[in-house]
Amino acid sequence: MASLIRVQIPIATDQHALFQRLFAINIHVYNVYSRENYLYFSIKKKDLRAFRKIRKVMRIPVQLVDESKKGIISPQSYSLIGVALFFIIPVLLAQFIWTIHIESDSPENNILLYEELKALNIKEKMLTSSLPAEQEIRQKILLKYKEYSWVHFAQSGSTLIVSPMLAPKKTERDIKDAPPVHLIAKRSGVITDFELVKGVRAVQKNVAVKKGDTLVNGFVTQGDKRIITSAEGKVYANYWIELQFELPKKVSIVKPNEKELLIQKKGKSNVPYWKEIVLPSFLQKYLEAGYVQKNIEESYELSEKSIERLIRPLLFQKIINDLPAGTQIIEDKVLQVSIQNDKVKGKVLLLVNEDIATPQVIPQGDEA
Repeated sequence: MASLIRVQIPIATDQHALFQRLFAINIHVYNVYSRENYLYFSIKKKDLRAFRKIRKVMRIPVQLVDESKKGIISPQSYSLIGVALFFIIPVLLAQFIWTIHIESDSPENNILLYEELKALNIKEKMLTSSLPAEQEIRQKILLKYKEYSWVHFAQSGSTLIVSPMLAPKKTERDIKDAPPVHLIAKRSGVITDFELVKGVRAVQKNVAVKKGDTLVNGFVTQGDKRIITSAEGKVYANYWIELQFELPKKVSIVKPNEKELLIQKKGKSNVPYWKEIVLPSFLQKYLEAGYVQKNIEESYELSEKSIERLIRPLLFQKIINDLPAGTQIIEDKVLQVSIQNDKVKGKVLLLVNEDIATPQVIPQGDEA
């Protein structure tokens, strides 16, 4: 569109006569509106000389503004800018993490993990590009919290989703009357950590050991004398395993949802309370109350694209249940995924951290 001149005239002007004169000589009028005591409209810059003649004849007080010089933007330009912002703003906002959601059933674990993420400089309103590598975050969390076997990270829009998995509890064996033992390796791996109650290390950290190697000696040497003390504790090591998996294409997942207040007659329901509410004494004989956890069941159809968000958590939950208690998955590499006959099949390579120490009775000859 040609350059426009904005015209301001008193609203008391004979507008009908003015516009008739303008239309008679083919002067087009744009953007007509009124405000307070003035009428505003625009004309093309090339029609300015003809308009001035009409103004003089009608003796109209006028103020003119060159819109191109003032930088006024036309309605068409506003539309283009609006469309551009419609696409640009979401893209810009998506470059930031606005919410950190921790999927854990325990409020205490949520707080601990949230504080640990803050210590790793992972917080809301940070650039997505500033996030450390997923593997780096997982290793630091698993190293500090042995109760977790694996931590899954996913990003949905501007939300970072953290899903920790608790390791199965390990039952402690009774060794009060057991014979003295060494601790040997039940599998090959690279030593990462020691948690010893007693005994003397036979190897150091970051050393590769083979199945059957002695990890902790059950004796102490003082000069030429050997004192049997037995060995007790845990020795953690990393090792790789390759597993094949097969999952149904359609799966259903039960997820915890919102908590609901439930008030009912005493002893009416067997539903366990997430948090029980203590009622006044005169009501306790008749009623009970508490918050119950509501669950929702979601069905999904798996595909190769859904491996990051759905297949990995399902797969690792199954693997963790099959591995020894206290095992952690430090790193994973999906080697292959395919869909055949309504089944999702594939191979995964896992870097596992496990207590590989197993007791071996010290031979009688070694006790001397």
